Amino acid sequence: MKAKTLLALVFLLTLGAAAQDASGRLTQAECKFSDGNKITVTYSTERKNYLFSTDENLVTVKGIRVPAGGYTIVRAWDRDDQYFLIMRAKTETGQTTDLPRMPLSASRSASPLGNFPVSFDHTGGSCTMHLASEKSNTLLSLEFTEKNTDLPALP
Repeated sequence: MKAKTLLALVFLLTLGAAAQDASGRLTQAECKFSDGNKITVTYSTERKNYLFSTDENLVTVKGIRVPAGGYTIVRAWDRDDQYFLIMRAKTETGQTTDLPRMPLSASRSASPLGNFPVSFDHTGGSCTMHLASEKSNTLLSLEFTEKNTDLPALP
């Protein structure tokens, strides 16, 4: 009887640890526009990467076009501590192509930002994506809107 109880306890602990491990691997945030289209960002803690997908053409607040599709996104910065977002798509031939670098707004926090690496604020017709950096307590942000043919956009 003790062996069965011990075996059951080990099984439950293993199952609990596996469930925590699986839930900690992927974090997903989503922003829906009024017409039902959406942006989804998935962060993999295991791979330490972000996957961005949108089902419609978008424009950033700086006028950079983001065609509908899936992208790997990378945060980058220059010597002047200016942050950028690089969106990288795979072509049909398996090569990668980058969209123009997108400037990110950065704000530092005196308190920890928490453990949620990506989130969205939805206001009116725009979605503002926030990427948190625990190491530097920096919150990076970029605003996306649905493509409006009345507004000029950069290629």
